Amino acid sequence: MLKVRTSLLTHLKSPPHYKIRYSGVSVSLTGCAEVSDSKRRRVKAYVNALGELVNSEKPTRELAVELVKKYLNEAKVEPFRGASKPADIYEKELISIYVIATRGLKMFEDYRDFLIKVFEPEVKYEEVLHVLLSINNNNVREEVLKILPNFSEADIAKVLRLALTLYYLDFEPFETTLKALKKLYAAFPEQEDTLRRFAKFIVSVKLAEEIRHGLIKNRVDKEIRKQLISLETGIPKTTPSDDYVRKIADEVFEIDKEVLDKIFKEVGEPNTAEANTLPNQQ
Repeated sequence: MLKVRTSLLTHLKSPPHYKIRYSGVSVSLTGCAEVSDSKRRRVKAYVNALGELVNSEKPTRELAVELVKKYLNEAKVEPFRGASKPADIYEKELISIYVIATRGLKMFEDYRDFLIKVFEPEVKYEEVLHVLLSINNNNVREEVLKILPNFSEADIAKVLRLALTLYYLDFEPFETTLKALKKLYAAFPEQEDTLRRFAKFIVSVKLAEEIRHGLIKNRVDKEIRKQLISLETGIPKTTPSDDYVRKIADEVFEIDKEVLDKIFKEVGEPNTAEANTLPNQQ
């Protein structure tokens, strides 16, 4: 049976102090006041899921999906997602568990076999992300296809989700996500539609974060930032609708309705057509 004893995410300091214990796992989750309640609850759920998975006699990918769903539901917090909730969202959330295990708990050196067994796809996605961040444009496509010869739309979305999750959990700056997006756009131009759809999710998450931090206070601020962030993606037509951004800010970031009403006061009914095109790319 695998056992882990360590502290987690000292950069996530925020009252109240959480102490999570299992027979083989002792994890401290403390951190700064900048961390929102929804993020603390989400991270705590990830830690709980990882702790039970590590201590199970038969850790599997299927069990990991069940556990992340169980603990997110118990915490009454949505998975990290876009405006809709696709059927495979908890499988996608294994990327978040993987980030906690590798970046937060630094488990890869001591628990390499465990991580490769349960998180084999995520290991590959991280290898691809490393290529995107470290190789010049001329060689990116060749190197990515060495890792994933059948690099698909789903793989592209997962690699970008990994980059975005690293940003959301405060392990990487937003520029890392933008760099990965631009490298993929240059190396795989035939995937422009997939990249554009995911770029709208990226822009929306960044906007929601800025709203939560009080950097966007009104509709004018929001419009300016939405256009500027969309331009930063380097891909045409990546500006998300207000309805899409608001839904993420409300359901995933749990930003107060009064704040959102002030910023999105002229928004009409949700754009279901857009919402339905994005979830499988999240």
